[in-house]
Amino acid sequence: MKGQLPILARALALVFRRQTDVPRDGVAIHYSRGIRPLFWVMLAVNPVDIVLVEVVVKSVPVRIVLLVLEILGALAFLALVATLYKYPHAVSRDGLRVRYLSFFDHRIPLASIDSVRQASRSLKERGGVSVPEDGVLAVGISQATNISVTLCEPRLVDLGRKGTVEITRLDLWADDPRAAVAAIRDQLPASV
Repeated sequence: MKGQLPILARALALVFRRQTDVPRDGVAIHYSRGIRPLFWVMLAVNPVDIVLVEVVVKSVPVRIVLLVLEILGALAFLALVATLYKYPHAVSRDGLRVRYLSFFDHRIPLASIDSVRQASRSLKERGGVSVPEDGVLAVGISQATNISVTLCEPRLVDLGRKGTVEITRLDLWADDPRAAVAAIRDQLPASV
């Protein structure tokens, strides 16, 4: 969580500045439309926790500590919700930037991309970042991806605690896969 704090704080700052973390020459590729309502519901439930603590806990000092922790937790979760809006995937002259909330951020140079296409895929894992098969990295939402990016050569990707994997293909989710594929192809050096 320690490394997450600057990322989460920056997401909140982007909200206040009404900006999205996409280069000026870049195109945002949003991926979170399907999970946003769930996050908002979870955030809305937080005040219920606060009320329960006030009703159940009799000790005033303990209630104060728990109230502070609840407020900090709500603020952190609000920042996580902000990442859904402010940290989309993006494509620009710098390459394809693939993200998952504040937990994953990887750039692929355009010269490393061989092809990109729409391709629906179901995943066994619930979403996020996974390696469903050798050489494939999946950045899915709701156990699915809908874009497949094939690389020219193997590439190492750091997955943090999960280690480093070598990939030749990246599958990801985009809210509008047709527009995302077009945006990526428009940035490629040669039409793919």
